[in-house]
Amino acid sequence: MKCHRRRAERAGFTLIEILVVLAVIGLIAATVGVAVHKHWVESRLKIAQIQVRDVTHTVEQFVISRDQCPTLDQLLAEGYLRNAARDPWGTPLQLRCPGQHARDGADVVSAGPDKELETADDIQSWKL
Repeated sequence: MKCHRRRAERAGFTLIEILVVLAVIGLIAATVGVAVHKHWVESRLKIAQIQVRDVTHTVEQFVISRDQCPTLDQLLAEGYLRNAARDPWGTPLQLRCPGQHARDGADVVSAGPDKELETADDIQSWKL
């Protein structure tokens, strides 16, 4: 009977063992979360850069075919753009045509993660 009782006392895990396992799982999850978030932020920046380049090239095509500078609404209405030009943060891209920085093209700007124009995180077509 005494032998049977010792086996029953040893069966299962102690609270400390469970807490140690939960702490290890938490540390692993936090490490993975930080790495994933970093790549997610970087990917949004790359998407915004690609969008700015695409809109810049679209404006150049429009200027070549129509010999005039378009607005974003005009590009959308005439089928040059499929969707409204918004960056990954939901802010509309800004278009200045003719551009002050690009010689024969347009200046296209994304406000960046802070959603405010003319700040350090802006993504500008003439700097790509």
